[in-house]
Amino acid sequence: MLPRTRTLTLLLSLSVALSEALLEVRVLLGDDCVLRCPAADRPGVQYLSVKWFKEGTPPASRLTGVLTRDLANGTVRRYLGMQRAAELRGESRDLHLPNATCADAGYYVCHLSAPVGEQNREGRVLLTPTDCPAEDRLTDTYLVVLAMLGLMFALVIFLISYVILKNVLRDRNRTPKKVTFRDAPLGPLNEDDLRSIYTLGPKGSHKVLKGLQGSSRVLV
Repeated sequence: MLPRTRTLTLLLSLSVALSEALLEVRVLLGDDCVLRCPAADRPGVQYLSVKWFKEGTPPASRLTGVLTRDLANGTVRRYLGMQRAAELRGESRDLHLPNATCADAGYYVCHLSAPVGEQNREGRVLLTPTDCPAEDRLTDTYLVVLAMLGLMFALVIFLISYVILKNVLRDRNRTPKKVTFRDAPLGPLNEDDLRSIYTLGPKGSHKVLKGLQGSSRVLV
């Protein structure tokens, strides 16, 4: 029975960890929301700071800093470039977001910075504003896919054009070219050629002379 008990305990621990990692918060548009920090801290560890980040839309899932608090003196600082209003009230590690909008949708990461010798802790929470318009659901993923399809189509067109041009040039090189030399020596005329030539003289007479190799020439 002991192995089964350990197995059940392990499964329960995994289920709790997954439920914490997949924490979801739903909020109506325009309402204030609170994102609870799901990072499980270790008892007895004095963590240095708590930091909140927002994950970017896949595939560019980079983290954007929201707020950070120094747990030693309680100083709260906003990350550079963060225009969204956010708060860490009192001693709480939870993130307060007033007036929720569709742009706030996404995954948020709560990070606990540990001292030397201890492990940092972090957890994710999903914020889902309700009643968002359908057109706002178009994310960067679809834009990236469309851009990739456009590049692939352009590449296919380029390859087809290249193959056609290559075949045309190859067929053109195979076509024999007839070259006529203007100063090439004339060959000897045979009797049939002489019969077809009529050269009129003063009295309509002509002379036929035999040349080299039995050829004949007509002299007027």
